[in-house]
Amino acid sequence: MRGRVIALVGAILLFLPGAAWGTAAGPSRWRAQSIEEQQWHLAAMGAHRAHEQSRGDGVVVAVVDSGVDDTTPDLAGALLPGTGFGSAAGTDGTADEDGHGTAMATLIAGRAIDGGALGVAPAARILPVSVGSDGGRFTTASVASGITWAVDNGADVINLSLTSEATLTPDLLRAVNYAFDHDVVVVAGTGNAGQRHVGAPANIRGVIAVAGTEQGNAVWASSNTGPETVLAAPAAGIVTAVPVAVSSTGYASVDGTSAATALVSGAAALVRSRYPDLDAGNVVNRLVTTALDLGEPGRDDPTGFGLVDLVAALSAQVAPVDRNPLAPPPRTTPAPPPAGSTDAAEPSDVPRPDAAGGPGPTRGVRVLVLLGGSLLVVLAVVVVAVLLSRRPRAARPEVSALPPPSDEFWRHAP
Repeated sequence: MRGRVIALVGAILLFLPGAAWGTAAGPSRWRAQSIEEQQWHLAAMGAHRAHEQSRGDGVVVAVVDSGVDDTTPDLAGALLPGTGFGSAAGTDGTADEDGHGTAMATLIAGRAIDGGALGVAPAARILPVSVGSDGGRFTTASVASGITWAVDNGADVINLSLTSEATLTPDLLRAVNYAFDHDVVVVAGTGNAGQRHVGAPANIRGVIAVAGTEQGNAVWASSNTGPETVLAAPAAGIVTAVPVAVSSTGYASVDGTSAATALVSGAAALVRSRYPDLDAGNVVNRLVTTALDLGEPGRDDPTGFGLVDLVAALSAQVAPVDRNPLAPPPRTTPAPPPAGSTDAAEPSDVPRPDAAGGPGPTRGVRVLVLLGGSLLVVLAVVVVAVLLSRRPRAARPEVSALPPPSDEFWRHAP
């Protein structure tokens, strides 16, 4: 199996009946709750008020995961033709033995059929990209292929509820930068080991790296954290749909930054639908500048810029930016002298050329990273083992052993 191993940002699945008991108007009055009513995260994020402004119409969200079950009622009419890579090669992405991809897709675009699960962007379309038919160990090569295929097939947002221990892998880096180059918002989870470490793809500059919270906006204890964290979203006790082959009721409660990632992908879909002329960089900027700051003022390791705020993201006055605020700064190089001139030109900021030698980005929505020859050779032979995580994983090396790349690395060109 080629490529490094990567895992879903796993979740603990607690299978639910079709209804549960909860309080109504007072302690002596009880009634059955619908699945939608059990989704506490919708109120915490202001989803119902946000749907008065946007429901994600016209936006395509690619779910690069274990597949998305096309028989799930709450996703009826939401799925586009998909595909498979790795052990799912040759499939159309609509088989999901694991249930993880279906759960994430429902959190993004669930239709709440007959009281079922409601997604953050219920009018968005899901592009299912399966990167492993068994829901087990994926490779970064298959994930990278899935990202590239999603870009080429119309994705506006790519949801990556998966992670690796790697600080950086060339295949993922190239694929994510390809997405940036084509004006796509990329969202990934920080991980569920409760450690101060954010691995690839969440640590790639420009990606929205999502950590988890609990009810009451406390940091979810098992959420990975680090300086790469961008936003936070609910991650504990998140009710969603799964295939009936996984749970006979078709529903489960999940814990994990997987879920938080999907919720932020739904938020990005709402913004892209509400502001169709915004490029990806300005969509990211709107999400981070309107987030509810939960920790120390400004960006912090546990929650980044804060809890995603759907209503504010859709309605606040936000000044436009000329580049993705998460991306590395453009490289500064000397401008060529005018034709026929013998004088040296003054240095100037110029866009970085892409891998094909074309012009670089002008609106800052693309992060183009070229790896030096010797570094690429070294990284290409490193195999990074990653475990599938449905629960907080065993202790891992301290983050000091896996430092994030420096700005100079990201600017490096051969």
